[in-house]
Amino acid sequence: MIVATDKKDEFSLAKVLVLNWLMLACMVLGGWYFWSPYAAKGILIGGVIANVSFYLLKKDLIKVLNGPLGVAKVKFFIKYYVRLTILALVLYYLVRYRSVHIIGLLAGLSTVLLSIGITVAGTAKKIYSTAKEAA
Repeated sequence: MIVATDKKDEFSLAKVLVLNWLMLACMVLGGWYFWSPYAAKGILIGGVIANVSFYLLKKDLIKVLNGPLGVAKVKFFIKYYVRLTILALVLYYLVRYRSVHIIGLLAGLSTVLLSIGITVAGTAKKIYSTAKEAA
């Protein structure tokens, strides 16, 4: 049985972006309070890197999906790999010269993954409950 969902039940990238920053703020404060300022700095740097990268990827994907796919697709992949290379170099520098707490950096980098997981789980729960009520 296919159930039509309202706009409020859809997965929203805007929700993910807001949740990314809220989760990052909570993780930085928690890292500062329960761990150390050095770990909180690592969480903050990792989270900012992940959130900015996610935002730029979202922006580029919207451009690709809204326009002609021929040239935009090639341009998207070039920008994607350039951004990925820069990200790898920044992370290499941070880890190589021990500028940040490694575990904190990994925790900060995971904010986008956690936000997407929480948003998907919430959306799936809403859809499941709507489908259960309809049956």
